[in-house]
Amino acid sequence: MYVRDDGSTDATVDIVRNYEKGNPGKVILVESPKHLGYPDCFWDILGRCPKADFYAFSDQDDVWHKDKLAGAVKTLLGSNVSHADRGDYDDSAADGNAKTPCPLLYVHDYDNYDADLELISHHVLGSADILNNYSVLFYTYASGFCMVIDNVMRNLLLSLDLIGKAMYHDELCIWLVHFHGEILYDDSVLTKYRRHESTVTEYGNGVMTLISNWLRREIFGPEFGYKCKRIRTFLKLEKNLMNDDGFGLVGKQGMSKRVMRDWYLLSGGKRNVVGDLKRLFFPRRLRPSVGGEVALRLMFLMNRVSK
Repeated sequence: MYVRDDGSTDATVDIVRNYEKGNPGKVILVESPKHLGYPDCFWDILGRCPKADFYAFSDQDDVWHKDKLAGAVKTLLGSNVSHADRGDYDDSAADGNAKTPCPLLYVHDYDNYDADLELISHHVLGSADILNNYSVLFYTYASGFCMVIDNVMRNLLLSLDLIGKAMYHDELCIWLVHFHGEILYDDSVLTKYRRHESTVTEYGNGVMTLISNWLRREIFGPEFGYKCKRIRTFLKLEKNLMNDDGFGLVGKQGMSKRVMRDWYLLSGGKRNVVGDLKRLFFPRRLRPSVGGEVALRLMFLMNRVSK
């Protein structure tokens, strides 16, 4: 277990060091020279960890089922992706036409709990079959705490030089694996997702809280504009994972040029009257729920983007 301190001012570091002394080689404190904040702290510790077969994010005070990692490893090793396709990702292959291995992402169901570990709700992700090239764009299928990635995905992420690009770890993993790899869904409930009032990310606190957060952060705040900016950043990253003929250099086919154009349009990249109208009346469903789709179209109407 690798623990990164991002500038805490309480006794966190001392507590981790005590665990480190009591569990030599099992708990390791990774100290960083400066505060990076979210999401760059994720990319920093991912790069500082040594090579392993699989990696799991634990970014807050959640409670994991004792069999979570064992179940994840069993599922990942049982993937239909061949062992040959599970080799190490080599970013030097992206400079030519060589095909690199297929990255894997494991996800599982979870329960939402409050700070006192009182159950709030059960969350079912559902099969990744619900995701297509458009529904995956504005809908975050799974959060980082219920993800386990393989070393191919880890090396792919590190090759993108993500610090400073403001790319959310869970969102980026889903986008990358959708176009280049495989999502492995487990319907087992393996995490108690514990919600504190001060938590940086906000999910799973009930319908009214979600609506309140949406109004505060997206309608009256900058979050949707940041999302659009992340989409355009991803498109730049994705171009580097394609060869000149439009074929993916990593795992599966990759993103087609048409989908790239559509994502750029939907991110608000075409800032003119025609582009705004095409975005507002885009003919494909973009979110799984009716309420989510209406909310998204409302933000299109308000023309929220971030340059």
